Order: sequence, then C-alpha cells, then structure tokens
Amino acid sequence: MDEVRQIDLGIFFDAAPNAQLVFTPDLRIVAANRCYCNMLGRRPEDLIGIRVFEAFPANPDDPDADAEAELQASTDAVVATGEAQEMPLRQHDVSETDGRYGTRYWRILNSPVFADASEPDRVTHIIHTAEDVTRSVLGERADAAKRRAAMRGAELSYFELDPASGWLTRSPKLDELFGFEPGETVTTVQSFLDRIHPDDHQATIAEIERGGRIIGSDLRFDYRILRPDGTMRWVIGRGESVRDADTQDVSIVGIVLDVTLMREREENLREAVEARDLLIAEVNHRVKNSLQMVTSILNLEANATEDSAARASLRAATARVNSIAAIHASLYEDDDVRTVQIDKYLERLTRHLRASLESEGWGVRITLEVEPIRLPTDKAVTLSLVVNELVTNSFKHAFGQNDDGTVSVSLRRDDGNTIILEVSDDGTGSGPDRSDQSTPSSGLGQRLIAGMAAQLGGTIEEENTSGWKTRISFVE
Repeated sequence: MDEVRQIDLGIFFDAAPNAQLVFTPDLRIVAANRCYCNMLGRRPEDLIGIRVFEAFPANPDDPDADAEAELQASTDAVVATGEAQEMPLRQHDVSETDGRYGTRYWRILNSPVFADASEPDRVTHIIHTAEDVTRSVLGERADAAKRRAAMRGAELSYFELDPASGWLTRSPKLDELFGFEPGETVTTVQSFLDRIHPDDHQATIAEIERGGRIIGSDLRFDYRILRPDGTMRWVIGRGESVRDADTQDVSIVGIVLDVTLMREREENLREAVEARDLLIAEVNHRVKNSLQMVTSILNLEANATEDSAARASLRAATARVNSIAAIHASLYEDDDVRTVQIDKYLERLTRHLRASLESEGWGVRITLEVEPIRLPTDKAVTLSLVVNELVTNSFKHAFGQNDDGTVSVSLRRDDGNTIILEVSDDGTGSGPDRSDQSTPSSGLGQRLIAGMAAQLGGTIEEENTSGWKTRISFVE
C-alpha cells in the first residue's frame, strides 16, 4: 500500500502545473517535475543527485551573482522555522543549450517537507517552486526606460499621485515647472495645488477627485501656475487612474507639459489678426467714403448737364459706383472682412434701386428671393454689379415710363457649390429695344454683364417668354 501511495504521489508531483524541485537542506536535488525540466531544457537524470548550483552555475560575467548564498539562507530558515519562505525577486541567469547565458528573473517559494516519521518535526527536504517572471520584469523595465527617455526627450513632467494620502511622486522637471528649488523638501500634492491660479484651482481639484472615483478614466488638466518669482506658466496635463493589483489602492499617473510659449504665441497671433481685421475694416470704410464722394460728384455732373444722353450715362455710372460702395459698407459693418452675407446685401441694394427708380417716376415693383449665402468679397462686388445692370436694364427696356410690372431677383444654391442668379421681368418690351446697341446704356450694360459673368467663371442663359429672364450660374 505504501508503494502504491508513493507511486501516486510521484504522478501528482510530475503532473503539477508549477515548476518544482525537491532538494535536501544541503541543496542536493532528489526530484524535478516535468514542468521544471521543460522550462529549463533539462532531463530529470541530469539533475538528480547533484547540488542545485552545480546544475545551474552562476553566470561568470555577472559580478553580482550571489543566488547560491541567498538560496542557502532561505533553506536554512525553512529548516529552522518549519515554515515556507518566499524569496525576493531575484535575477539568476541560466545557461542555454548553446552554452550562452540567458537573463532570467525568478520568484521562488521554498516549502518544508517532513518525511521522517521518527522525527516528525524535522525538515528533511525542501520543495522549491520556481516562477519565471523574466518577460514581465523586462517588459516593465523597458516601459520604464521608454517613459524616462520620453520625459528627457520632450521635457515632460511625470507624476504619480495617491489621492487618498496626497503623496506625490514626480520627476524633477515637475518641481522646476512649479518653481521649487532643487533639494526643496516637498512630499504632498498640496504644496503644488497651492501654486495653481485661483481661477483654475477648483476645476483641477474636481478632476483629481473624479480620477479617484472612476478607475481607468482619462484625466485632462488645463491650468496656470503662479510661481514665487511672480511669473505665470500655462500647463496642460494628461493622466489616468489605476488600481494596484495587490493593495487595491488607487493612484493617478500622468504628465504635465508647459505650453506657456504656445499660449503667448496664440495671444500674439490673435492680437495680430484683430489688428489686421481692424485695418482692413478701416480701409473698407475709407474706400466706401471715397466711392460715396465719387457718386456725389457724378450726381452733381448729371444735374448740371443739359444733355439727356450724358445725364443717363452719369446716372448709370452713379448706380454702379453705389453698388460697389454698398459692398464696402457691408464689410465695414461685418465681423468677417473677407466675405459678404450676400442675401442681406441684395436686400439693401434692391431697396436702393427701388428708391432711385421710383424717384424717376417708374411704377415697376422689385421682388427679392435669396437664400442665406456668404461669398468672397471679389465675387460679391461682381455679383452686385450684375444685379444692378440686370435690374436697371429691365426697368429701361422692358417697361414704358407709365407701365406697371415686376422685376424679380432670385439667388439660390443648386447641386452643392453651384450658385444661380436669376433676374426676370414680365415687361412687354415697350421701352427701347433690348438689342438696340445704338443706345449707350444698353450696349455698355450688356458688355458689363458678359464681362462680369466671365469674371465669376459663370455661364449666361437668356429666355424671352412672357417677359425676359437672365440666368447666370457660377461655382461658389
């Protein structure tokens, strides 16, 4: 029966999932299970009967190799106390099949075996359970090296905070950023929090508290530091809260980056943009005033001349200059000096045209249907001149002085970036013939419309059905 029990125990030992040796108190090996042999590339017969460090000698190139002394001390403690002993994490390199030594890190547990029935309290053997943790140790060290290299290369300030105790571990760069002198004793986060700008203090505290409550959350900090020398630094921080697998304690780890120079450049750029916009607005205002002066001179000339054809030409020129002046007035009044809200401008333009033409005795109405569209300034100026010419032409060539009727202006988007302008009338053509090139205003107006459509990169279509319709399509 004892023999059967011994065989069964041997099977269990050999099938154990953990790598195990059994040796005597003088470190002589008496058994090695399959897991242990597979892990180290050895056969049981290569190990049994020899001492541990005869089977696994220390790396001769490692001057600090003293694993034998540590293992003997642990074994002596097991024999003396009769209790298992866990050894500290230890490096002990192992020779490979090619004779070279491979780096290995181990977690070791030495447990007592009481195999002498006549002396039940005497430790006769040690079960040596070995866990190879090389991969995790080297991975952690590589990650730590990468973090250090990143911090050195990018001048980052690394920190690790225990929210419960307020204990703060950090790189020297963080102390420098907050204005602490080298060697100045600072251990808690409160000393750092006291140097955060009062306007940013509460939000920073709230973010830290959130990290302590929500494990794994990504934390974002954006605050100013008031340093003892009176200077202020802008910083942004990124962090994450983690829980320790052994203690279950929560910590916040992260980095802080000094972005003061970036903020100062942004502020300088913002001021430069504001100055530029103010200058452009002032230029547009002066251009508007200059154009209004030109229209005043043209009006004076028109009123002074007795030649009806010359008066008509001067009136037409005045209307064109007014159209451009109105665009510059819109730019002066708008925050965006690069584009024009063309629908609002066309409302103003049609009101001006309506008032001007009504003052000359015309009874024709102007209707407007436009979508909200912003156009670059150059296209807005061109489009306003087109509308001015088309509306004026309709008044003068589609209607007689005493006729009633309607001129319709439409502006809309079609198929994405294509914009369509339509000006139509329901006139009978009782005014001068549209195609009569002997009329100066008609000939010049037609040439202006064709030239400005080309400037817009657009195409012109005309229809003469129950009135006249001109359609200009162009890409925004």
